[in-house]
Amino acid sequence: MKNFRLKVFCLFAAMALTFSLLTGCNKKAPVSNVDFETLAAQKGYIVQDGTDYFKDYDYIKLVKLAAPQDKAFQIEFYELNDEAIAKSFYDSNKKNFIMLRNENSIESDDSGKNYDIYKLEINNNFMMIERVENTAIYVHSTNSANKSTIESFLSELKY
Repeated sequence: MKNFRLKVFCLFAAMALTFSLLTGCNKKAPVSNVDFETLAAQKGYIVQDGTDYFKDYDYIKLVKLAAPQDKAFQIEFYELNDEAIAKSFYDSNKKNFIMLRNENSIESDDSGKNYDIYKLEINNNFMMIERVENTAIYVHSTNSANKSTIESFLSELKY
């Protein structure tokens, strides 16, 4: 009987460990605007505070803009009031991108416990919107050749 109890206990312990590992794998940690600015500065990007451009939108706490010296593209970092607003912000921008799709589009869509990512390549444009909790990253590059540089930056940011 002791052996049976030990086996049952071990089985439940293994199941609990597996469950906790699986649920944690589909989650991202949001970064701060300071993290965004620091990495952008390390890359030699021009960093600006864009919050004033959005002062009429009370659901946007702050905006940071980063662009390489040649201004080939711009990466926008948003901190929104809460996760529900960030989700709505993401959904709205995703919908705008989707309206541009055609038969030559390449798109990807991914979601997890606290994040959503949508990417679209069309007519030499690369667009993406990503949300992690109450933060969002928005990019619209008019040259899809910038895609790997943008994705590398976001990967280093752990987004």
